[in-house]
Amino acid sequence: MVEKPSKLQPVLLGGLVLGLGSVIPILSYGNLCCCGWAIVGGALAAHLLIKRSTVLPLTSGDGAAAGALAGVAGSFINLVIGVPLTLLQWKNAVSQMQQRADNVPDAASREVIRQITDAMQSHPALIALGLWLLFAIVGVGMAALGGVIGVAMFEKRKGQPPPVPGFPPGYALRGPIQGETQQPDSPPYSNDQPPSS
Repeated sequence: MVEKPSKLQPVLLGGLVLGLGSVIPILSYGNLCCCGWAIVGGALAAHLLIKRSTVLPLTSGDGAAAGALAGVAGSFINLVIGVPLTLLQWKNAVSQMQQRADNVPDAASREVIRQITDAMQSHPALIALGLWLLFAIVGVGMAALGGVIGVAMFEKRKGQPPPVPGFPPGYALRGPIQGETQQPDSPPYSNDQPPSS
């Protein structure tokens, strides 16, 4: 029986693209466009899995699974690299929010922003982990969608039957059937005589 290829390498490469694209400062803006890096990472994982699967065509479910696993890998990269970078820039982000709060004309809105900045100052690690958890949930879902899109774009073998077990791909049975004495090039019956039933 033909087995499906391992998802490990495609998942790790897709997760690497997702994770690094999400934590590198300028590149991270790609996630503002419909979680762009998550979709790209999931589609890349599906594309690489299709290239590794030389026999069996991949289904949308295979692509979704590869994409979701790439989302998990990318979320782990974001946890290890992105959360510490966020915490390093935390005080600067809080001070910018406080300055913007002073320019808000509405007193009620100013008070809400001040309460948010006070919470950000008192619990930075907890809020950063909460933001990461939100990123992980959305990232895994969008990467799974990217895997489905990747299969739709790159899988060209849709609808092909699986190969016959025991024969290499592309092998065709040729020659007479066992017990048949007919020559390979001669037709099974002449054109003016129908086959006997």
